[in-house]
Amino acid sequence: MPPIKAPAAADRVLHCSPARTVVERRDPASGGTVVCKVYVAGAMSDAEREFTFGRLARGPGVIDYLAVRTDPASNRPCVVMQHSPGRDLDQLVAEQGALPAATAVALLQPVAAALARLHDLRTAEAPRGLCHGDVKPKNLLAAPTTTLLLDFEHAEAIGGPAAAFGTAGFAAPEAAGLTVPSAALDVHGLGASLAWLLAGGGAALPQDPRVLALVAACTHADPARRPTAAAVHQQLQQLATALADDPAETALADWTSGTLQDEPAAALAAEPRVRPWWQRRRLLMRRPLLLTKPQGVPVEPAPTRTALGLALRLLRRFPRHPGALQWRRQLQKATGRLLADAASHCQRQIKLEAFAPAAAWLQELDLLTRAVLATPGGLVLPDDDGQGPALLHRDPLALLQRLRAQLATASAALDDEVERIASAERSLDLRAAEAAVDEMAAQHGGTSPTAARQRDRLHRLGFYLDRVARAEANVERVVALWDGAALAPLTGFVAAAVQGSARSRHGDNPSSTVGLRSLQLTLANLAEEFPHLPQVAPALEALTQALAHLTDQAWQLLTEARQRLQAVPVPVRPLQLTLGRLDTLRVLETFLDRPDRPRSQLLDQLEALRLALEQARATRDRLAESAESALARGHWTTGLFDMERAVAGLEPGDDREREAATRLQERLEEARRRKQEVEANVRRNVELTNRYGTLQDDPTSTFAGRLQALEERRDCLLFLTVHVPAERSVLYHRDLREVDTQIALERAGLAEHQLDGTVEPLERLRLARTTIEQLSASVAQNDQGLDPPGRVVRLLEHWRTVAAHCQRAVDQLAAERAMRARQRTRVWLITLAAVLATTTAVVFAVRPWLQGEAAVAGEKDRQAPTDK
Repeated sequence: MPPIKAPAAADRVLHCSPARTVVERRDPASGGTVVCKVYVAGAMSDAEREFTFGRLARGPGVIDYLAVRTDPASNRPCVVMQHSPGRDLDQLVAEQGALPAATAVALLQPVAAALARLHDLRTAEAPRGLCHGDVKPKNLLAAPTTTLLLDFEHAEAIGGPAAAFGTAGFAAPEAAGLTVPSAALDVHGLGASLAWLLAGGGAALPQDPRVLALVAACTHADPARRPTAAAVHQQLQQLATALADDPAETALADWTSGTLQDEPAAALAAEPRVRPWWQRRRLLMRRPLLLTKPQGVPVEPAPTRTALGLALRLLRRFPRHPGALQWRRQLQKATGRLLADAASHCQRQIKLEAFAPAAAWLQELDLLTRAVLATPGGLVLPDDDGQGPALLHRDPLALLQRLRAQLATASAALDDEVERIASAERSLDLRAAEAAVDEMAAQHGGTSPTAARQRDRLHRLGFYLDRVARAEANVERVVALWDGAALAPLTGFVAAAVQGSARSRHGDNPSSTVGLRSLQLTLANLAEEFPHLPQVAPALEALTQALAHLTDQAWQLLTEARQRLQAVPVPVRPLQLTLGRLDTLRVLETFLDRPDRPRSQLLDQLEALRLALEQARATRDRLAESAESALARGHWTTGLFDMERAVAGLEPGDDREREAATRLQERLEEARRRKQEVEANVRRNVELTNRYGTLQDDPTSTFAGRLQALEERRDCLLFLTVHVPAERSVLYHRDLREVDTQIALERAGLAEHQLDGTVEPLERLRLARTTIEQLSASVAQNDQGLDPPGRVVRLLEHWRTVAAHCQRAVDQLAAERAMRARQRTRVWLITLAAVLATTTAVVFAVRPWLQGEAAVAGEKDRQAPTDK
């Protein structure tokens, strides 16, 4: 089929389908408005055939066919018809709802007359009359003064060849297949159209029995029992007159429109058309907001379809309610807008790779479109963009089908790209997988959610492979502990992971090594997140079996070790070897939870075994600890005796035992030395105390001798306060404070003696200040928070007074020296003034004599030239 050209800019599209386009345009020849039916599909013969039958049917109640020609805008066959203002009955029902019976029969009366005329034609083309073949509301135009019959594309001569006739819902039963054209086909279409007008496209309203009888007669299943078009025309005339002033019709119009203002007379209560009036009023009293128009129009297919269902249910109760009709019209327009945006919406969803939501959205829109197409007025689509009717206007359902195909194609292409990435991942080729992800991202503009997810998955796969590669050293160690052949899937996968992750061996870096239980968790995560990797499941199974075997072996070693603990003496060395093997398994993280014994229990018993072994070894250390406690309390004899027993009882068997024996021996020697030092200092303290007492009684003793004795005793007391128990240290601290006081007194006495023998004021001041500093230091050395002794305080005040006297003497001496210096300066200044005065007098005395000789010499020089 050649491409369709756009209609002229002034054309207004009235209707379009996949094969036909009906436009309203201005005729260049006559200047009037005409209607052109363009055959988008088909040949010129098809247009000529319609024109022939249209011209044959020319007359009252039929649209006038003017010409057949080639459409200048599209170069397609075209049938030109007379333009008549008005609306087809489908649009009329869409606006007004179910029509009153009087209105409906009045609208169809001209149609019945026109059909009767067509059926009575006797021409060469139609010797037994003409059958329209497609009588339905859309082909009936309500003009200002009459109703016109449109569209003779399916018209055939009565008795002609069998063909397909009618539209679903209006076609006669015999038209389900090919049938011979007959007048009964048009009568059925007329009766079905009347029923459709009375029901408003869906509501089954009670009608006058005569109207129902006419509809039943026209739509009878047996064509022979249907009335003629002329008989139908006569009955429609009678019904139009009879129903014009029928009060039941007035009540029917009152409740179907939702007005319910004029309650019918009681005499009409039994009338089927009137009886629902009270039911509808009770319904509105119970639900006063039932007829309230909703706020806002939905913008998604599913809510729009729900709203349309509610509107249709409301119209089934009130088929002429203006608000419900307007709401249905708005929903039809909203559906049209959704269809107009369907292509761009699908493109956005394809870009977002939301194929499932887009498919569900299209499915909802398809159901909504089908529901709207079944309502009066059908779809209300936006105007075309000036390029001519598109597939949206011609066949919206085909457009949705095409969009679904586009979604499927895009989804399949994306699945192929994902499969390419998965294939690279199956071979653990991360570089190829990354290149495929980069290609996907570049192809989709870098905003592909799938590319982002695949890149994230690839990063996780790289992370997992890195962890698997970091477990290589532990896997090699566990191969030596179990069956290497059974671990072949694991070792192979680990080697592939090392190569795939581009990592070197991690055995030299223990901090980066991954344990076997962590490796098992990593493999489990790999199996869950990357089920397409075939190597993971066998590796995980082999590792799980190995860990289970090693865990059972650890339980067995633990049981044997606990039995050995009951032996006397305890075999420390074998237990240490068992603990070393168990620790190796623990470091490798080989322990698992078994069905009846959890891993935590195994670890607890392992620590209990370690504790029991330590307790067996610590038993030999208790005696040494008891000895140390005795030594700390000052019980040196008992402490040394227990320490010697502890050292004598050691029987070192391995390096660790020998180390403990050496340590205890060193502690024994240190305790012996410490006891000797304490005893020596105690004896020395007593000796120095007696010596100082003797020196105090000796009148010939010197300050230096007494100070030396006190300082030596002070050193002894300092040692004893540090190395004796706390209760004895308090006593020595008290003696130490007394010794510090005595030292201060002796130093003050020595300073007093030296002060008496010193005459120089500065030396006396310096001695006083030095003594004050020593006494202040003695007061500041009180480290127990006690008040300083009164003797020292009084002595410190005495020396401060002495220092003040010495300072005054020094100041007086300095003042005298300054006065003598000023006197010497005054004498020098007087002498200098005298010298200056004498020198000045001599100068003035000699100056006349010097000036006289010079004057005589000058006179002689002036007279010499004169003589010459």
